Amino acid sequence: MRNGNKFVWILDDEWHEHHLERKLYQKHGIEVKITRSEALAEDLPLYAPFADGVVAQVGFPCTAELIEKLDSCKVISIPGVGFNHVDVEAASKKGIAVSTVPDYCAEEVSDHTLALILAVTRRLSAYNRKVRNGKWDPLDTQPIHRFSSRTVGLLGFGRIARMVAEKLKPFGVRILAHDEYVPEETMRVLGVVPVSLDSLLEQSNILSLHVPLTPETRNSINFQRLSQLPKGAFVINTCRGGVLNEEDLRQLIIDGHIAGAGLDVLEIEPPAEDYPLLTMEEVLITPHASYFSEESIHELRTRTTKAAIDGVLGNELPYALNLKKIKI
Repeated sequence: MRNGNKFVWILDDEWHEHHLERKLYQKHGIEVKITRSEALAEDLPLYAPFADGVVAQVGFPCTAELIEKLDSCKVISIPGVGFNHVDVEAASKKGIAVSTVPDYCAEEVSDHTLALILAVTRRLSAYNRKVRNGKWDPLDTQPIHRFSSRTVGLLGFGRIARMVAEKLKPFGVRILAHDEYVPEETMRVLGVVPVSLDSLLEQSNILSLHVPLTPETRNSINFQRLSQLPKGAFVINTCRGGVLNEEDLRQLIIDGHIAGAGLDVLEIEPPAEDYPLLTMEEVLITPHASYFSEESIHELRTRTTKAAIDGVLGNELPYALNLKKIKI
């Protein structure tokens, strides 16, 4: 509490205005302060001890050191699906709930995944570049296979992967999935074949990644596992950049084993100007944009704010990663 009012501290380098959030907080008499990373050192002692709730934008590190200073905090609300920028264990030790918005952009990410699959397998980027350079030849960008003859492998079978599977069905492709935490029957009901990780890799002409970034999954799609894919396979990543070893991917594209990739996420964002994958014709990169639509952003901001308000007021948090109910 600050100046006698409940107080939410927003840590955000991404959104430059917060009119929607301010209106929602004002309805509940909650004071708000927004801090950018360049002002964190100055603002930390002024606001951290008094914040009843914190909003931690994805990409704004909420470390154990910072969390230790949150003496009044009941909730850390994350505007997004990923939570690897927040030390959840440290928050739990302080009795602070950490809440995400896990399903706000499933429609958009699944659409974007499908768009990347079609774009790279039909080699649209290469065709477009050559036409712009004055070359009109449909036969110089090969090989291209009939899409319905392909096998798509989904690594991870959560909300987004399930929507991808549903959207792929009309194309007639064979769909495989591997997820140790999802019952095989859930996959079969959706017309997806459950397989082991080795089988997924060995059979997938298109491998689409849908796993969270954890110590277990970091760099898990490396040279060894990428080499298990059939020659000429494509890799699609719309989950987290750290899951895929990008240097190993680059080397296998150079070697001719991997035909190309569609990447919406990278290990380092934004990439350096000399980042090698930027110059590879076989790789299509988008700027971590798969979550975006006007509708998804409005939903994200509204639900992130609601979670912060509910945490501050001691209401139930259905999407908390640790504590569902806050003690007042």
